[in-house]
Amino acid sequence: MFVEQSETRLRRVRIGFVLLCLAPTVGLVAWAFQRHSTAHRETMAAEATRLLSTEVAFESLRHLQPGCLRLSGVRLGGASLGTVGVGTTPTEGRLLLDQCEWSPAFAGRLATLARRWLTEPARFPQNCVIDIAGMAWKTAAGDVVTVQPLRVECVANAGDRAVRIISPERTTDEMRIVRTAEPATTLDRSHWEVDVTLTEPMPMDVILAVLGQSPLAGWQLGTEAVVTGTMQTKVTADGWVGHASGRMVGVDLEAVTARLPYRAEGLATLEIAGLIWANNRVSAAELSMVSPRGTLAQEWLDGLISIIGCRAAPAAMKKGDAELREFEQLALRVAVDGSGARLRAEPHRAGCLMESQGIPLVFEPPAAVTLDRLAWLLSGTRVAAVPGTPVSAWLLSVLPLPQTNR
Repeated sequence: MFVEQSETRLRRVRIGFVLLCLAPTVGLVAWAFQRHSTAHRETMAAEATRLLSTEVAFESLRHLQPGCLRLSGVRLGGASLGTVGVGTTPTEGRLLLDQCEWSPAFAGRLATLARRWLTEPARFPQNCVIDIAGMAWKTAAGDVVTVQPLRVECVANAGDRAVRIISPERTTDEMRIVRTAEPATTLDRSHWEVDVTLTEPMPMDVILAVLGQSPLAGWQLGTEAVVTGTMQTKVTADGWVGHASGRMVGVDLEAVTARLPYRAEGLATLEIAGLIWANNRVSAAELSMVSPRGTLAQEWLDGLISIIGCRAAPAAMKKGDAELREFEQLALRVAVDGSGARLRAEPHRAGCLMESQGIPLVFEPPAAVTLDRLAWLLSGTRVAAVPGTPVSAWLLSVLPLPQTNR
């Protein structure tokens, strides 16, 4: 009544069950355990660290679907990034970050990664887009100034590479860096262009961190200083050329003069009407500085009178052993070009550069001065300083070349 089953047939069924059902299930379970293991997480973190040359760590990861990850508790170089979404395709990588805080350290890391992406195509062959849901910065008192989304786009086209930083909510603000590699040349011969437009205030210490190893590296303008303006520059066979204009508010004179020989204290606003440079040297500059009150070293007053040729008021003379002098209503304009430096008061100030207790301290000089005198004033040397100081040497290397008479 029952068909006798063949041992061969039973063996085949059992082997088929093991191969088609049991083995894939065991393999899938093992794969799942491996993907959620500490070893897998450490391997992924080590690979990210190797790629970015910055320590990367995270507490957990989830494989949402092929090519899509969600990392939690992410730390980049010690800075917390919270939760990060990662998506990859053969041609593009995408990162989605939660709210981050602008800081010099974070901006410096972002700038370093951007420079490496621009200059190391073999290591970074894919396009990359970084979306930050909310980018905020805080004042020195800890108050949040603003929160806005930010996008960083890294795009390659043949031998050209570009990084573009924008805010979807502020379409007028943009920072673009383009590198065009010239055929059969070294990296140093590549063509660079930088275009920046800031209509909303950006912390100045963040901008300095982004600039990295520039002539401004190491200078500080204070934690409250913010900047707006534009800049266009590019590199040629003879060096960098370009122009800029803008406005800096909340400049801390104590931070600015920390690397100068004499002290000053107070908050100032700096207006840059125009700054032009070529061949790695300033060609012309026109700027103004206003400070309602503060203190400055007596040596600044002495230098303005003896080196720059400002007309002294009786109140400018040193009184007793006072090394710091209080001032009010500091307002001056400086224009620099190949013909020299011209120091002027604001039009409504009748030639007065600053006051003390309502009494004029110094008046504008009657004529322009040579640029070496300006370098002597800022470097703390005396007339005539030979060979001067490293500060004066650097100033003379970037200030405009004097015009020659023919």
